[in-house]
Amino acid sequence: MHPLTRDHLHTGIQAALHAWRDLAGDAANLLEELLLVQLERASMSSSPTTRRLATNQVLMQGLDILKQQNPVGADILSLRFMDEETVLMVARKLDLSEDQVKRRQREAITDLTGVIWEQETAVRQQRAHQLQAQLMPADYTHLFGIEASSQQLLTHLQQSASPWVIAVVGIGGIGKTALADQVTRQIIPHFIYEQVIWVQVDPAESHPPDETYAQLLAQLAEKLNLRLSPQATGEQRHNQLRQMLKSSPYLIVIDNLESGADVAFMVDRLNDLANPSKFLLTSRVRPPVSASVLSLALAEMPLADSATFIRHQAQTIGLPDLAAAPPEELQRIYEVTGGNPLAIKLVVGLTAVYPLPRILADLKEARSQEIEQLYRRIYWQAWHSLSPHSQTLLEMMPMTAAIGATPEQLQAMSQLDESKLWSAIGELVNRSLLELRGNAWERRYTIHRLTESFLYTEIIHWPEGR
Repeated sequence: MHPLTRDHLHTGIQAALHAWRDLAGDAANLLEELLLVQLERASMSSSPTTRRLATNQVLMQGLDILKQQNPVGADILSLRFMDEETVLMVARKLDLSEDQVKRRQREAITDLTGVIWEQETAVRQQRAHQLQAQLMPADYTHLFGIEASSQQLLTHLQQSASPWVIAVVGIGGIGKTALADQVTRQIIPHFIYEQVIWVQVDPAESHPPDETYAQLLAQLAEKLNLRLSPQATGEQRHNQLRQMLKSSPYLIVIDNLESGADVAFMVDRLNDLANPSKFLLTSRVRPPVSASVLSLALAEMPLADSATFIRHQAQTIGLPDLAAAPPEELQRIYEVTGGNPLAIKLVVGLTAVYPLPRILADLKEARSQEIEQLYRRIYWQAWHSLSPHSQTLLEMMPMTAAIGATPEQLQAMSQLDESKLWSAIGELVNRSLLELRGNAWERRYTIHRLTESFLYTEIIHWPEGR
């Protein structure tokens, strides 16, 4: 479904009025793209008669409102299309000329369009809000350097055809989750999908692929309100979900599917669940070449986008000198971070404490190695730059769920008094070690997957996959 326009709706309502008694109809004169019509159909049995009845019911509800605003116009539409009277018959009945009937009919259709437009807009806004509530609050305000990838992914998700499983792949911190979130929010107002479901694979837990898949099925069943018997076998659960996902198009986003074994195990099973539903995966692991999945590799930002992002991030956390730095200084950061968004954020955060030349000199050696080694060096620099109460709070963060924790929960976990808690939150946010979710009225705080990994292995010394 495309975003609705008033002109398009006006044309559709004209067609629907003329087809009032046409049981067969077509998508246009049945107003099938309207959520109002879809909601009416959902309360009826499926048949050609009820398809037209649902459309006519929406028109009648609009006419009831129109009668209060334009009673003569509402009467003309009712006589012309419901009672099938001619213009001449209506003119005589209402003591009008034929030209007056024609003019008032046109005006009434325009007015009826306005009424139904307002009703449909309200329903769409409510529906979009419900779908967006399935997502985690966004932890970004703007994404840089992903326009081409975003458009490519959006195009694939808008098509009611293969690929049914799409994987966004790339190194840690490259922005896979942010891209998936942004495109999912863009697709919602098109109302292509019955529901949008976001599930996360817990990166702190390590299970055999079949157990990971079983947990995924359980999460999906819960979010889809599908009641499965506790005694149901894995195959039975798969088949029940399959029936639902085959009946209507759903968009299922599976975030943090990091194990290569999990990816290889799941692809065929997800394809069996798909069509018309689609699955969007984020993973550091590219699926096997033989798998029926479209892989979109997310590359690091080029220099121009990286420079823009550095200036934006510096301005955001109150570093005007860095925000106004000459291009050659920003290029030095780019040469070390390689255009990786998370690495850039962490390095920019460090400049609040250390001089930039010292930071970059320490990281040059690490950059020639694996990206994980670069992160390790950055995180160690960040850790040593923190005050003791900020270290205390950060150590507690792996205990929070993916959706994050409120300030009250953070205080309970860290046992910091209120002044030290807020000082720690501010410091960690400025270092890009805490991610913000929620809105101005309710804030939640969480950490990036790689920050969690660093804390587990380097600070807390808990093995990942504990």
